[in-house]
Amino acid sequence: MPNPLNGLISREDISALAQREEFIFDDEERISILETMRSIDVQACPGSGKTTLIAAKLILLAKKWTLSHQGICVLSHTNVAKDEIIEHLKKTKSLEAQRLLSYPHFIGTIQEFTNRFLALPLIRSNGLNEATVDNDEYVRLANKLLEQDQFSWLKGTLSGLGSDEMRDGFLRETCRLISEDGVAVNISKRPKAWKNPVKLERAKKALNQLKNYLDERGYYLYRDMYTLAQLACDYNSNLSESLSVRFPCVFVDEMQDTQKFQDELLCGIFPLDDPDVIIQRFGDPDQAIFHGTGSDESNESFNGKLAANMDYVVHKSHRFDAQLAGKIKPLSNNGIPLETELSEEALVERSQAHSRGESFEHCLIVFNDGNRGDALQSFADIVSDQFHDEYKKSAEFLVKAIGAVGNEIDPGRKQLKIGHYWADYEKSNAKNNFKENSLIEAVRYCRQSASSDWSDGYKVLFNSILKLLRLAGKNDEYGRAYTSTSLRNVLKAEDDWSHFRETLHLLLSEALPLDQGYWGSVCDNLTLLFDLQGAPEEATQYLVYSEENLNVENQDKDNGAVTSLPENMVMHPDGFRIQLSTIHGVKGETHDATLVMETRNNKYDIGQLLNHIAGLDDTRHIQKTKIKFSRQLYVAASRARHLLCFAIHEDRIEENQKTALVALGWKIIPV
Repeated sequence: MPNPLNGLISREDISALAQREEFIFDDEERISILETMRSIDVQACPGSGKTTLIAAKLILLAKKWTLSHQGICVLSHTNVAKDEIIEHLKKTKSLEAQRLLSYPHFIGTIQEFTNRFLALPLIRSNGLNEATVDNDEYVRLANKLLEQDQFSWLKGTLSGLGSDEMRDGFLRETCRLISEDGVAVNISKRPKAWKNPVKLERAKKALNQLKNYLDERGYYLYRDMYTLAQLACDYNSNLSESLSVRFPCVFVDEMQDTQKFQDELLCGIFPLDDPDVIIQRFGDPDQAIFHGTGSDESNESFNGKLAANMDYVVHKSHRFDAQLAGKIKPLSNNGIPLETELSEEALVERSQAHSRGESFEHCLIVFNDGNRGDALQSFADIVSDQFHDEYKKSAEFLVKAIGAVGNEIDPGRKQLKIGHYWADYEKSNAKNNFKENSLIEAVRYCRQSASSDWSDGYKVLFNSILKLLRLAGKNDEYGRAYTSTSLRNVLKAEDDWSHFRETLHLLLSEALPLDQGYWGSVCDNLTLLFDLQGAPEEATQYLVYSEENLNVENQDKDNGAVTSLPENMVMHPDGFRIQLSTIHGVKGETHDATLVMETRNNKYDIGQLLNHIAGLDDTRHIQKTKIKFSRQLYVAASRARHLLCFAIHEDRIEENQKTALVALGWKIIPV
């Protein structure tokens, strides 16, 4: 029996939507994707407008959807992608699209779907009405329990891991996993004492007791929920079938970042070969750089596919001009023929960013052992020279220097890390690891990050407010520490949600300077909103005002040198900032200029792929290491909107490679 959704969208519908919403769908790939109502996998290149494409298809479906108790399920890997899709639906001129924001439809992350439809119902069936799913809260409570006598031995052996940070990392991985032997607590990096089999068994028993104690009080790690979800499906064989009936149409965004255990769960609920369910997956295997720890591997059902095995490949980008697309294309492991889709008008507008109205010159910065520390200065000077002064002064001007390996340098090993280029770099200050000591530190960090993604800063500040409430001893109606969800619900119920969001927006926007007067009004607002009068000393100290320490002592700005700022940033005398980060830390971002610094952890990444960059080798990688490097460098290089630079040691670039690179339009810049 044919699927009743087949043929639901016509080309006339697509044309009408494009005209009404001012979308541009003038290529066969995008039109075919919008029209197709069967299960498909789509590889979409960087800057291809993938989210707009998904949103457009949802709008088209919303106008035709007649099923009252069956809905469309839209899943993403991150909240950022989810929010972007929702924002598209809210702004559309098609009023029917608003229906997708409520029952029977679902738009959320894979984690939210797993929690809501599988794991939380199982938890409630066991008599627990409320659950807190939050790694930080879990670790905080676990550390408190370790202070109790019954867990003192466990705390003692965990001290063998080293720092508190290492212990917290261990606790974050103590999820329950299903194996051939049943359900057991995952044990990652073990203290040396646990090499003794007797002590290991004792540790497993103690960890299980700790886990049971947390379970009984409703505290779970994010990863735990997938195990509970799988158990729910195992206990009730009809559960998967009922969900596939409830959602006959499923979209998965950012599929390349979906981990193996997530993919296996989704494929169990929505089988790819089920003729009654349409599953459309969007992503880019060339950008699959997120891998879990231990058994948490990347998915293979999507990322293992070559371009030829994809149903559709969107290879035209709105981010790059033809020259830059040509520089990035050789790094595509799947051999995507990356092209520009910018109009002549858009290209003319882009040229205004250049100081002389010309095309940007993409550069290879070549250093040696003696001047490696000046590579960042060379990049800063290239940016200063090529970008127009007014463009550089814009608050949105975003420049980053990135590398694959950013962790602490081990002097005893042969390495090349971000810290070798700039001694003040600390990975612990990176976006994914930022830990503030006060609220104003968090605000300054968000403003200085200059991220193109407002939601990243919003999340940092929201989490900082949650921390403030914990320090103040403020709990929800169940006596639990607030989560983002429970706090949002309380603020909405008390009609304070809009005011709270406006406060966070002003803190992020730089509309008002962070002087003592403005900060006092912010603290007064928060004190009134959350009833913080008479709060404990920890909370009042968290709100205290402090001046910004720019860390520019003994540095002469007049000599044109870049100077260090907090949070892994440097400043050029022109006034623009360059933020240092790992490649993983910038995934999903778009920069005006990007420097990709060669790093080494066993092998040098850029050196391994220089023949590809120079057009001397176009073979697809087979070795695991080269696949990893090509994906990382593809993500790194494709962040740039205008200017792309690489930094490489002179020992790893040959004369024939230089000649080939120059012929392709690269400029070689010795430090």
